[in-house]
Amino acid sequence: MAQFKHSDVKGKILTVNGLIKPNDLGKTICHEHLFIDFSVVYQDPPLKEDNKKSLEKVSLENLGWVRNYWNSNKDNLILDNYEDSLFELNDFKKYGNSIVELTSMGSIRLKNHAERLKLLSNDTDLNIILGSGFYVDNSLPEDFKRKNEKEISEIIISDFFNPANKISSGVIGEIGCSYPLTDNEKKSLKASAIAQEQTGASIIIHPGRNENSPFEIIEFLKKENANIERIVIGHIERTIYSVDKLNELASENVYMNFDQLGIESSYYPLNKKSYMPNDYQKINFIKHLVEKGYSNKILLGHDIYSKHRLKKYGGHGYSYILEMILLRMIDYGIAKKDIDNMIINNPKNILTLI
Repeated sequence: MAQFKHSDVKGKILTVNGLIKPNDLGKTICHEHLFIDFSVVYQDPPLKEDNKKSLEKVSLENLGWVRNYWNSNKDNLILDNYEDSLFELNDFKKYGNSIVELTSMGSIRLKNHAERLKLLSNDTDLNIILGSGFYVDNSLPEDFKRKNEKEISEIIISDFFNPANKISSGVIGEIGCSYPLTDNEKKSLKASAIAQEQTGASIIIHPGRNENSPFEIIEFLKKENANIERIVIGHIERTIYSVDKLNELASENVYMNFDQLGIESSYYPLNKKSYMPNDYQKINFIKHLVEKGYSNKILLGHDIYSKHRLKKYGGHGYSYILEMILLRMIDYGIAKKDIDNMIINNPKNILTLI
């Protein structure tokens, strides 16, 4: 017998520790990784003389270099230490209540991922909402390629209602997409749309690194009859660079996740012809959307996937938005009611199963 039926979860939020009422969610950060093997993005350093730095442990001595070439240090791309995560979350709980953890199935997940999250939730008394689904094509497990979209959807649905480890997912994502979409990524999106209908969950998207990628994904999901009002387009700041494109995306009635706050280096090694805006620029985009009446469609996160962004290693940590960014938003004239939408009301809306 399944652990849950849809009628059991409708109107509630599924955490790694079971069901909670939506009003118990509290202040929520909507895109993080507490454990991850992000080696899939590793690149050798641009200068051959720096190759030895790729093998060093992250330390104060090399932190300046790692901050710039963060995906060229192998140790930096692994978050696998339970005590590190516990330290960071005990810091986070001074400011917030809930975290959405979106390490997708495939090569980026560590063994016993969900069990680690449940233990963290127990040890910190924080709500952790686990994502289900698959990341970009080059991280997919071998058996994914042999399955059709219906079989993939059944894996996701089972993660909600009948997980083998009794630890349920509560959201679909992050669903990894490239630009243009690959055939496997289209299959993943189709499966996610089927699972959305069966679970009542939202889908959180990792778009390709191109301004047109979110629109390709939205049009594809429309054809698959997905509930577009419960689609979250992530990584807005490294994907959308013009106000016109931002307005166009907002008009699609999707949620927009500004989930790379805390990254202040403009160098973006995953797209070297592009750049990463600083937090001031990100807040200006958020303020523009608020002034256009879209504060009910904005989510916030850090997308921490590497050691150098943890407080223990000299970074900003999971608390950064709640501890520092919200104060800057207020200084820049964003109203508290709009901020409450971003960190309380909107997360509650996307995470409540319908």
